[in-house]
Amino acid sequence: MKSRITSLGLPAALLSVSLFAACQNTARGVEQDTERNTAEAQQEAREANAEARQEAREAGQSIENAGDRAAQGARDATQSVGATLDAAAQTMQIKTALIDADNLDATDIDVDTNAATKTVTLKGHVPTAAQKTAAERIAKEKAPDYSVQNNLEIR
Repeated sequence: MKSRITSLGLPAALLSVSLFAACQNTARGVEQDTERNTAEAQQEAREANAEARQEAREAGQSIENAGDRAAQGARDATQSVGATLDAAAQTMQIKTALIDADNLDATDIDVDTNAATKTVTLKGHVPTAAQKTAAERIAKEKAPDYSVQNNLEIR
């Protein structure tokens, strides 16, 4: 018994594999961005707490004032984590829009989002200058509060 692939079956299968790979790439990018931004937020909180303790020792301020500064550091760290989550959401929204674009092959496009600098960086390869421009336009539309660094290369 011979099995034949229909004319629509192979392209559909290839599209499915390509979309699956792109989604995995996006998930890895979001995980990496989240881990990096969370580590940065934790380091900022440690530095803020260390600075608050040092200032309290040098100025001879009361424990209560040092505690207030530490609490402020924790609030700042919480805000930083919120910014990290916002950046991860921006990454996912941009990557999804790139994948959904009809005039764009997003298979080799990586999206990195930095919460601290509010910057989106596009890296990877696209076949044409028009696709490079389209990717940047989509990123700007999906993350209007972020600046976009388009480091895509044309193959």
